[in-house]
Amino acid sequence: MHRALNLFRTNIEESKNLTSLYDYLQSSLHSPLSFDDLLRAQIVYSVSAFDKLIHDIVRIGMVEIFTGRRQPTSKYLAESISISTYSELINATIPPQDYIFEQALFKKFKTVSYQEPTKVADGLSYVWDEKQKWQKIAAKMGIDDQTAKTRLKLIADRRNSIVHEADIDLSSNQKYSINRAECESITTFLYECGEAVVDLVALP
Repeated sequence: MHRALNLFRTNIEESKNLTSLYDYLQSSLHSPLSFDDLLRAQIVYSVSAFDKLIHDIVRIGMVEIFTGRRQPTSKYLAESISISTYSELINATIPPQDYIFEQALFKKFKTVSYQEPTKVADGLSYVWDEKQKWQKIAAKMGIDDQTAKTRLKLIADRRNSIVHEADIDLSSNQKYSINRAECESITTFLYECGEAVVDLVALP
């Protein structure tokens, strides 16, 4: 899981490079062109980095349960697998069972999105039997749970506006405004949230 955290940190740092590029273009080019889409791209990449981290935590944690290194959660125990996967598992030698199990998880969760607070909490339930997940996460971040959940929901909504609606306000047919501070704040929040989740869920 610590490898997943390192990848998350790399992905966040790479997304922040877009702010550096934005700053350079803003200061170097005296042009009527807008470079705001670089900030929008950073938001998208930051959300993607967070989404992938939660996917990795869920997958790795479920494999840890499968191999006996982590205590099973009620959601994990209630999860079903296909008969074909079951047949592969009981007959497995090469590749080993944990590899087959992990590949089945890849297929099962590849269309799931972990961007909104309810989805994140639901995904973490596979590996973390904490009832008050957002209270614990928010406390690690130094904020209250309602603030954390609201913030993540608004970030997910903004990402969806950028990806699915070109960030256009339908009432004016103009793009919603964006600035560097807003973009940096979103990336920082996602980074701190991801760090808090790993700190709470990862095995020592």
